[in-house]
Amino acid sequence: MWEKKTSVNPGKTAPNIFAALIITFFFLSLVFLTSCKIGGENSGYMEDYSDDDKGSLYLFDYEKIVIENTGSIDLEINSCNLYLDIYQDLIILGEVENVSMVNKTDIEITLDFYDKYENKIISAKLPAVVNYLRGGSTLPFYYYLTEEEKYIDISKLKIGVNYKDYYESFKGNPIVEIESYGYTGDYLVVEGRVVNLGKGKIGNLKLFCTFYNDKNQVVFIKQCYLSAGEMAQGEGQGFVLKILLDEYLPEFTHYRFEIFFEDEIGLPA
Repeated sequence: MWEKKTSVNPGKTAPNIFAALIITFFFLSLVFLTSCKIGGENSGYMEDYSDDDKGSLYLFDYEKIVIENTGSIDLEINSCNLYLDIYQDLIILGEVENVSMVNKTDIEITLDFYDKYENKIISAKLPAVVNYLRGGSTLPFYYYLTEEEKYIDISKLKIGVNYKDYYESFKGNPIVEIESYGYTGDYLVVEGRVVNLGKGKIGNLKLFCTFYNDKNQVVFIKQCYLSAGEMAQGEGQGFVLKILLDEYLPEFTHYRFEIFFEDEIGLPA
């Protein structure tokens, strides 16, 4: 009985074994080809990624860049800061302060980037957005460095300033008065006025608000809209500054307004 139950028919076994071998070979081949295909795609992706300049940004630590300010006796460079924005651009911010009593003109900020071997790899010159900087005033500046392929080599940033003395006295004297500030929805809203307390007509008005973090570093700069570009003696005009408080806004703890202008010289009558 045992032998009868375990006996097989040789005529049927050979085709069954042959079919099983074919099926096994087919699946093994499929697995092998699939593995080769997946491995090839991954290898190609990794190779392309390592060759991509933007891939080096994952190794780039902007916080290790040393900022060296090279101001002068009359003009100091303060509150400097740098970081990567959401577009992977390196942003440099800071202020130029006129610590003298002499007005300055033709102001130009210089930016020199060095590698760890002290080789200069990038240079830039940034003209000031105003024509005159009064004694005791502070001018904010910012610069976007978009040469991403060179980020990984940057070790030091030297910031300097060029200028000329301007000995003419200004008759105008605009000041900024803050009337209110508060929060409306997702916005910080600051309302104020610019008033010309001087004895002459002023023009080419520019009003900037500079925001700082808890380390007193500049984190962003906002130019405020003024409806009139000129003001006579005793005149004033209001302004409203609205700042959207979203996830893209750098953290800040305080801010300051600064007004820039040109005096009666060169202004239309």
